[in-house]
Parts: sequence; structure tokens; C-alpha cells
Amino acid sequence: MNRAERRKNELRERILAAAFELFLSQGVSATRIDEICERADIASRTFFNHFPTRQDMVRALAESRLVNLHDVVFARSDEPIPQRLVSVFDDIAATLVDSGETYREMIGEMMAAADYGAQRGSPFHETFVELVKDGLARGEIHTRHDPQIVADIIVGALSGAIVNWRVDITYSLPTNLHNLGLALADLLVADG
Repeated sequence: MNRAERRKNELRERILAAAFELFLSQGVSATRIDEICERADIASRTFFNHFPTRQDMVRALAESRLVNLHDVVFARSDEPIPQRLVSVFDDIAATLVDSGETYREMIGEMMAAADYGAQRGSPFHETFVELVKDGLARGEIHTRHDPQIVADIIVGALSGAIVNWRVDITYSLPTNLHNLGLALADLLVADG
């Protein structure tokens, strides 16, 4: 990466960091682009050079947050895959719940902007395809279904729970994600 590309990348990351901080402190809908620009110490023209629309910036923020999921999933390489799935679901629930109400709003906005990031080929989906393939290679999960299909089910369960938590204040994300993780782990365990 040359100097100009590094500078462009640094500015983009600064904009995303400023947006994330403001979204957390005051909510997504209450945050204006000019506030993001002020926090990032850039001109509004610079913002629009990086992100044609506010939605594009929210989508980029969502994608950057989803990429971090890979590190969370593979940080526990010593855990058997079924248990790791439960642990990851527990970690996601704890992180989301502990982050407060503005984070709940932000997650909803980011999921909508990124079309949930759950489609095949997305970093979110590919993280779970990789996890399933790792489990198959280690003999920890069964081979009755294609890894893409299994990843579809995992991502669907995770996304569905987060959507339920986002729209229903009474939905217990820690309880439900834990139980979904247990159910998925049970379904994936290799026979014998």
C-alpha cells in the first residue's frame, strides 16, 4: 500500500471510529454527518469522498464490525467446535447486552444497512463456513450436510436471535442465544 492509499485508509477508519463513538453515546438516529465530521476532524466533502451516503458509511461500519467476529470465533482454537459455538454465542450475547440501549439501536441500523451481512460470501457467513470445515477436519462434527448449509443455519439462528432482541425489549438474548448454541452444538456433534 502506497502513502496515498494508507492516508485514504486512515481517514476512512477515522470516520468510522468517530461514527461508532457518536452512535454509542447518542444513538444512530440522533447523530448527524456534520457531528461525525467534527469528531473525525475532517471536512464534510472528505466524508462524502469516502462514503457517498450515510447508509454507505453505516454499511461499512457494520462490515468492519462483522470482520472482527472471525477473531472471536477462532481465538478459542483449543475448544471443540460444538462447545466453541456455544461460547461464541454466549460472548456475542454478553457483548451486545452489556453495550447498552444505544448499541441495540446501532446493531439494528447496521444489520439493516449490511442486509444482515448473512448472505453467502460475506465475511460473517464465511467465518461460520470455516468453523464448520474446521469441525469436519477435526472429526468433531458430522458430515451429513454441506458446510454452506450448516453455516446458513448457524448464521440464521444468530441473526434471528439478534433481530428478536432488537425489536422485543423482553427477549433475553443471553438465554436464547445460549440455548440456540446448545441446540446447534447438539445437532452438529459427530456420531460415535
